[in-house]
Amino acid sequence: MREFAYKPLPHESPLNLVRIHRIGNLEKLAGLVIAYSNRPGFYVSVYAFEPENRPGKLDYNTAIIDRLYLDFDSKEHLSLALYETCMTRDALQDLSIEAHSYFSGQKGTANYIDFSPTPIAVENKKEVLGLFWDIVHEGLYSGSRRLILSTLDGGSVRGDIARVSRLPNTPHKSGYFCVPLTAKDVGRGANHIRELAKQPRYDFDLDIIIKDNIRINDRVVPSLLEKLEAVVVESRREGEEEREARGEQMRRTPAAGKNGRFVSEEEIQMAKSYPISRILGSKKLVFCPLHNDNVPSLSINHQKNLWRCFGCGKDGNVIQLVMEMEGINFKTAVRWLCSK
Repeated sequence: MREFAYKPLPHESPLNLVRIHRIGNLEKLAGLVIAYSNRPGFYVSVYAFEPENRPGKLDYNTAIIDRLYLDFDSKEHLSLALYETCMTRDALQDLSIEAHSYFSGQKGTANYIDFSPTPIAVENKKEVLGLFWDIVHEGLYSGSRRLILSTLDGGSVRGDIARVSRLPNTPHKSGYFCVPLTAKDVGRGANHIRELAKQPRYDFDLDIIIKDNIRINDRVVPSLLEKLEAVVVESRREGEEEREARGEQMRRTPAAGKNGRFVSEEEIQMAKSYPISRILGSKKLVFCPLHNDNVPSLSINHQKNLWRCFGCGKDGNVIQLVMEMEGINFKTAVRWLCSK
């Protein structure tokens, strides 16, 4: 079950989009496009939802996670959005992840990474999708150069399970159509794509492309999402862990003396307040310094000054990070941090 939406006529509705219909098959979708044919835009939900027997809004929490969605937009510079789309697709291919793209009809592209439905707990879905967006935004590389993606839409896309996207082969108010694009099309630039978008496009079998992408992505994406969910679950426990950390740390690492002195509670608290960002930077997801990374896998909660790597499974506060990185004991790590 998906959701159909349309862009209303002037003065028809105060809403930017009107979401009023559930669709369960292509026939109903086609009928709605005909019924609202004078509206300036048609949209369908990125995710399907579990059907319900009662009327009313869809329960977005039932979203079936079988794709990841990325949106590149630049109202002034379509060529930049296309360039960043192309670079992102190439970088994802290096990680054995395939995407397919659509021209929106005006200022950018919508991109889908399809795979078999992957179970994620209801309370974790938004956060898991958000972490994947973080990987794309902060951790993709072209060779040794990190991609800077200025046109990747985050404010309205990151973790949005209720997202709708323009319906392919329907017109945009610009006069162009929303059309599917091959990787070669994306690389040929804005003028070529505007020429393609003068009419609906039916010159290749998108179903075959999606099925091939699912086959390829199933080798990588579901396991990646599983690891990201582990990060989310762990992060949710951080509040309780922080309350217990002091006692647990003292149990695991008895106070050690030097010239009759011990590491004091005040020194421990001072060390724990040292920002992880001064060691690993200000991003929320970075390459883990404790093992060889192909993608960023170390998640940082800068507010609580905690870290966890979903690649090697290690986690902790800043003291434990320094112990792992430098190969030193608790007392030495505390004093090292206090000296900074």
